[in-house]
Amino acid sequence: MGLRTTIKNWINKTEYVNDLHAKGIQVTDIPLDFKPSKLVFPYCSNPTVSIIIPFYNQEAYTWSCLNSIYQHLPTVSFEILLINDNSSDSVDFSLIENIQVINNPKNLGFLKSVNRGISLARGEYIYLLNNDTIVKKGFLDALYEVFETYQNVGAVGSKLLNSDGSLQEAGCIFTKDGNISQIVKKEHYYPEVNYIYKVDYCSGCSLLFKKYDDNHELNLFDEQFAPAYFEETDLCFSLRYLQGKDIYYTPFSQVIHFNGVSYNSKNGGENQIKQQFFQKNLKKFKFKWSKQIADISALNAEQRILELYDNKSIVFFYYRLPEYDNNSGDLRLTEIIKAFKALGYHITLIVESNRINNSYLSFFQKTGVSTYYEYRKRKGLRKFINNIQHISPICWFYTADVFISHYKTVQKLLQKPKLVFDMVDIHHLRLLRMLELDPLNKDLKKWHLKALENEKIASSKADIVIPISDEEGIYMEKFCSPDKMTVISNVHYPKVNIEQTPSFQHRIGLLFIGSKHLPNIDSVQFLYEDIMPHIWKTNPEIELQVVGDVNTLLNISHPKIKLLGHVPDITEYFLNSKLMVAPLRYGAGVKGKIGQAFEYYLPVVTSKIGAEGMQLIDGETVLLAETAEEFAEKILLLYTDEGLWKKIQTNSERGLRPFSRETLFNKIKEIETKVQDLVTIVQK
Repeated sequence: MGLRTTIKNWINKTEYVNDLHAKGIQVTDIPLDFKPSKLVFPYCSNPTVSIIIPFYNQEAYTWSCLNSIYQHLPTVSFEILLINDNSSDSVDFSLIENIQVINNPKNLGFLKSVNRGISLARGEYIYLLNNDTIVKKGFLDALYEVFETYQNVGAVGSKLLNSDGSLQEAGCIFTKDGNISQIVKKEHYYPEVNYIYKVDYCSGCSLLFKKYDDNHELNLFDEQFAPAYFEETDLCFSLRYLQGKDIYYTPFSQVIHFNGVSYNSKNGGENQIKQQFFQKNLKKFKFKWSKQIADISALNAEQRILELYDNKSIVFFYYRLPEYDNNSGDLRLTEIIKAFKALGYHITLIVESNRINNSYLSFFQKTGVSTYYEYRKRKGLRKFINNIQHISPICWFYTADVFISHYKTVQKLLQKPKLVFDMVDIHHLRLLRMLELDPLNKDLKKWHLKALENEKIASSKADIVIPISDEEGIYMEKFCSPDKMTVISNVHYPKVNIEQTPSFQHRIGLLFIGSKHLPNIDSVQFLYEDIMPHIWKTNPEIELQVVGDVNTLLNISHPKIKLLGHVPDITEYFLNSKLMVAPLRYGAGVKGKIGQAFEYYLPVVTSKIGAEGMQLIDGETVLLAETAEEFAEKILLLYTDEGLWKKIQTNSERGLRPFSRETLFNKIKEIETKVQDLVTIVQK
């Protein structure tokens, strides 16, 4: 890399990081000379969420809070309960329609006001919101989404921002000896605070939970903590330790909190009384939950978050964020990540050159994956990896090149990592097969030797090696012991009901799917130059649709071949095409396009290379061909023979059995056992 390029990259990165920081610097002030205006909230007779906003005086802040809700109306149905805790100032919210104003006959304090609101609420969920807040777009929907997409949720809290846009809180945790810590040490744009993760509790100024527990008892604040302090902490502990629920923080719900305004006073004497209440309730809280607090051994926030995941940690390394809707390999990795998540792991995903504007980033953050992106001008990745403080984490490298790039850094920075080399497919074998078709290609020879060298190193250095099929596992015994190999293939399962798929008569055309991967490019060229001309001699009306970014590397022009490029949702093509064609002449691993076709009960014609590793039977679950003439013959046969088509379609599900999610879970448990055995050996 030349000096000019180095300087250009440095300037680009500096501007990028400065922009990340600047996005949070947006000072928000409350207009104390506000003029009330009419607000008409939507009315709902059966709301999903009850928004409870207690207030005492501070009319300007309450108006500002309500106006921000009005500006960012949730899509989930809601009602607003505005609880006036016997304010001494004159307040008037009569211009606001479709909210319920509850006037306390005497000052009850924050805790009892909330409990009164909960008892009067009509919603299934309670959303506590301080009146000294301004909500941002999606504030409530993002909280509700966690309940909808995660299992066993007790409560969810928001990312809290100060009035200048800086981070105020990203959840709260306890550490050893009962020390309490708001997660505030990170900048608002750091990746460590921009994914959904478990915490001990979140502040009650923006907190969503269910009105009733599983026994249909009200989830109320414990009134021994009246008038305030530690009531939300106690509620979250009750949800976790008595009801067995998890507490989550989500950065996708953002709320500006003017900390210290709500229920506050500038009177020094009153503030002294508040401090006394704080210390008194802290003592009560620690006494009530002494056993649970004593079980905490974490010394910092990073360790405590891992502890909340039972110290089950895995770090994935790849050269890009998995494009799960673009190719089968990335979909496979995504399914593996989701499986580890379902088994209770804390997940980290490291892609060295990733940036915050990546279109796939929010998917993984919402899945609960701590996903690295560039966020510092220098040593960002090193600092990020240093924060992974679990002992013996699983470090999963996707491809040999990624393993070679990162394994030494991981061994240096992490404590006793267990290295997993996920082969995806045997790259050097695929390149060797390419050489058989093009033996004089010097570049192919060079790539083959480099891939062979990298895969030898990775398979020898790794603690566990993951081939993608039994056949490739047998092949890899040349390079490593079978004892440290666990086969994990693609993950497939039926996406539709076969009875609801279009019939033979209502389908038309051929389908090919492929990313810009050399075997796919060769397949489309094979179709265009050799196979389709044979087919068109018999049936000139048959059309071929090619889905995937393979089109960017092809120079094909024919009225009966449609190069469609990337298609986000390919369901209609699976359901409306008569069959899938995959004339692969070289490659390695298990071909995801075949499994995807089976997910939609779409019959397939492919080669032995295409069917490799899938335990398919010619004439039963698939039709096999090798030459252009054979492909044309089999395609025309399946295209016209309804009986054969229905037989292959019906048998499609048999082709999926080795690739189920249940199989994946069993393989991961096998890996867990191997890792534990390795840890035990080291300890001895």
